[in-house]
Amino acid sequence: MAEDPDDDSRVMILSGDHVGLALMQASDVPMIARWNQDLDFTARLGAPGEAHSLEARREAFEDNARIRPDSAEFAVIELATGRLVGFGGLFDITRALAATLFVGIGEATDRRKGWGTEASRLICEYGFFFRSLHNIKVEVHAFNEAALRTYEALGFQTVGRLRGTNLLNNRRYDEVILDLLRDEFPLKHVGRFRGLEIPQDG
Repeated sequence: MAEDPDDDSRVMILSGDHVGLALMQASDVPMIARWNQDLDFTARLGAPGEAHSLEARREAFEDNARIRPDSAEFAVIELATGRLVGFGGLFDITRALAATLFVGIGEATDRRKGWGTEASRLICEYGFFFRSLHNIKVEVHAFNEAALRTYEALGFQTVGRLRGTNLLNNRRYDEVILDLLRDEFPLKHVGRFRGLEIPQDG
């Protein structure tokens, strides 16, 4: 059957059990802008008090929608419905093959379903397998206990704390830095790409 040129269905870059990663589309921008006007959401992302206009999110899309040597940003899609539920990716990818991870699930009703954990896993698998990263780190405000539990469940380890560097309601919280190494992380969802590899001798 010939492909329909008007078919705008998502192509999944990587798929898990419930969510997948796809390239960002311009049509995602209004939804992402709405999420970024929710002060609970932006605080959980590590930016208390921030709110982003539609124009600002359009500029961010133009800057970040393309996979680049130093970054990759993805839409997080619910596989059962094709619905945009979040975004995430890697930034500050260095020549030493280290990077920083970010993930956000937009609607409060879509959280606590494990989708943020699964999206984080898929992004790590992309980074370790396709970008040959050695180290992926995350930086989490200590008041975001749900994010800390998510990353610890994936195997991230706390490697440091910047003490009292974050403020919320005139209270100081640490910035918790966690990281994960390639040899600490089993790859579950990139099996179909193993055929790209030449078997190692011995």
